[in-house]
Amino acid sequence: MAADDKPTNYFVRSLIALLCVLIAGMVLFRFLRVEPIGEITSGLLALLGLLVVLVLSESFDNFSVGKLFAISREVRKKEAEIEKLEKQNASLLSQLITISNSQSQKQSSTTVQGDYYATAPVVQKATEAEVQEKQNNESRALAATAAEAPAPARIDWARAESMALDKLLKLRNIHLSNVITEAKLSFLQGIDPISNIQPIFDGYIKESDGETFIDMRPERLLSPMYRDRLYVMLSKIHHYRATKQINAHLDAVILKIPGEEGRGIWGNPERVFQFFEPAIASGLLKVHEIELTEVEANECRRT
Repeated sequence: MAADDKPTNYFVRSLIALLCVLIAGMVLFRFLRVEPIGEITSGLLALLGLLVVLVLSESFDNFSVGKLFAISREVRKKEAEIEKLEKQNASLLSQLITISNSQSQKQSSTTVQGDYYATAPVVQKATEAEVQEKQNNESRALAATAAEAPAPARIDWARAESMALDKLLKLRNIHLSNVITEAKLSFLQGIDPISNIQPIFDGYIKESDGETFIDMRPERLLSPMYRDRLYVMLSKIHHYRATKQINAHLDAVILKIPGEEGRGIWGNPERVFQFFEPAIASGLLKVHEIELTEVEANECRRT
């Protein structure tokens, strides 16, 4: 006989067999006699499980019912810990998202440049000195075009532009009281990283669906100088609407005056605006034409 062979204990086997018969009798009685007949309950399943274990006990090297209950309790404990950790992770993730959103709102509401905070841009009325400087610049541009194609009579361009603006507002059913004339963008320091130039617009309209800047330009005054001015205006409006997260654009209104056609250096507006196709495609720039009548043109001529 091998050293690890154990002698057969017939007494234990007899007790196991007796217990199996007893459990089997209890299962049959519960299944066949107790109402409702044929119902399988949790207690019945427990007895059947115990019966299976006893029948197969001869094939086990080591078996402990207590260990099964201990393992079951350990599994339930681990599941509870996992559930607790999942709740903590969800709470931490929620706090992280809240902090991130708060930081994003602060960064969008305040622009930091260097060691100071930039003020949000606003639109306001230009001063008389600024308006005068704008008119002087336009006079110099007019003198440059007159050298190439002198006009038979001087035009009061300020009056012509005022007439054109009135016609534009009537077409849109907008009262003049809702328009800021000679408007400028202020407090752009720190927002535009290139320059602090504050261009003056002929008009500014604020509506529920967006904001419109207006620049009136006689067709005769279209020139490379105006192209550069137009670029500056579009750049400022681009920074303005990006900072305030609004819909804003520039209406470039070309003023056509009878008798003044084709006197510009470039001949027609298309040569100027072909350089700004990306701005037109994005809606930042919209080009319009306003034509004065012969009578209105004569009212603007100085004899």
